Amino acid sequence: MINKDLYNKYDLLLPPKLDGGYLVIVLNEKIKNHEIEEYFTQKEINDILSEIKSEFNLENIRPWNNIKDQLFHYFLRNIPDEPWKYYLTEYAKDVVGLMIGKLENSHKDLPLKKSIQNSFTIRYGEIESIDELERKFGRIFIQGSKKIIIDHLEALEDELREAYKALNDILRKEDEQSATSLVRDFTIIFKKFGQRAEDITEAIIFKDQSLSSLLSVVDHFYRKLEDDGKFSPNDVQKSRADWEKAQDIYTDIRNFFNSVDLKVHIIRRQINHASEKLTELQEQFSARAFFRLQLKKLHRTLLEISEYTSDGVRFKNNFPLKQQVYEPVRMFYARYYEFEQPHPNYIVSVEADEGYERIEKDKIEKEISRQQIINQWVEKAKNMLEDRGQLAVDELMNMVFDTEKDLSVAYQVASRMIAYVSENNEASIDIEQKIISLPQQNLSLWKTKIMK
Repeated sequence: MINKDLYNKYDLLLPPKLDGGYLVIVLNEKIKNHEIEEYFTQKEINDILSEIKSEFNLENIRPWNNIKDQLFHYFLRNIPDEPWKYYLTEYAKDVVGLMIGKLENSHKDLPLKKSIQNSFTIRYGEIESIDELERKFGRIFIQGSKKIIIDHLEALEDELREAYKALNDILRKEDEQSATSLVRDFTIIFKKFGQRAEDITEAIIFKDQSLSSLLSVVDHFYRKLEDDGKFSPNDVQKSRADWEKAQDIYTDIRNFFNSVDLKVHIIRRQINHASEKLTELQEQFSARAFFRLQLKKLHRTLLEISEYTSDGVRFKNNFPLKQQVYEPVRMFYARYYEFEQPHPNYIVSVEADEGYERIEKDKIEKEISRQQIINQWVEKAKNMLEDRGQLAVDELMNMVFDTEKDLSVAYQVASRMIAYVSENNEASIDIEQKIISLPQQNLSLWKTKIMK
């Protein structure tokens, strides 16, 4: 209990209904309906207390003098110049408004998808700067939109709970109503579940699309940070701050959508329970139909074995015959049974193949040596490029092949140098569409020259 005042002043913050709670509600209603003025008198308060006593058939009600001290803490105030007049505080109006808003939620008849669209749609080119992103999805600016979605989900949850309760009432009246009327009433209520299920599905799809669009905006700020790191070092700090703010906004919206997913999961469970109620209704119809069928069979049997005599209607053969219920005992036994003990499992130790191991190690060592040779030739080629300023690829491949006697090594060195030029802005490559054949190998390539 962190906030002790909340527990100590609970009765002052929310007074009991007969100790001022009803009085505050009626005062607020009469002021809104212009039945009394904004600043009311003690006589009007006493009249309202009498109305409450009569409306709820109370034997007695606490008088004004006994409850005013409690209400003066947060709900009522005196007018300094006119101490016999009072007015409701803004806190009192907010409390009554909160209760009315819970019972008469304005979002009850609106589709959830439309609420999410109005709050989280990102149009193409709408957000170009971090200020625009903060104005649309910042923690302060998005609170209203979040509140709308939460109120909408609570209204949807309350609506489905009421519908679920109505389904239970229909099932309880099963003996009083015909099957046709039951199905009609059940269909009217169950249709609401189907509409809400479809709305929730569309809302979740749009929610995922909105989150994906917001992630694209965050990626836009990250790409700007990368570009500034390459071309505008002075703007890197600001770009990094913008990207971090965008990330925080995305995390906040994602966490909010996660909470929405949890609430939607609860609502879907209510819809699934409603489907179970439909199954329960079908089972009741099946049971009633079976019972009626059995009654018809019994009626037909009675007509077939009855006869009319001078003493009245009698059954043939002293029907019904009574006898003890008997059912033979059925014995179940195993057909086969294995009496032998299970065979133990043995671990087979496989000996090491030293010859195979030696061959594989030689392959590995040979490949390592080959890569070292390639790396040495690449470094040597880079030094030649630095010294000469240019390097012919065919000359380089002939030089490597003459020394190593391996065409694949020469090809790897040439490929590494081509990749080096692609990554190095200071070097360039000149390719002339002229075929050159290496004299010592059956290989042809374009005339290629690397320049520094």
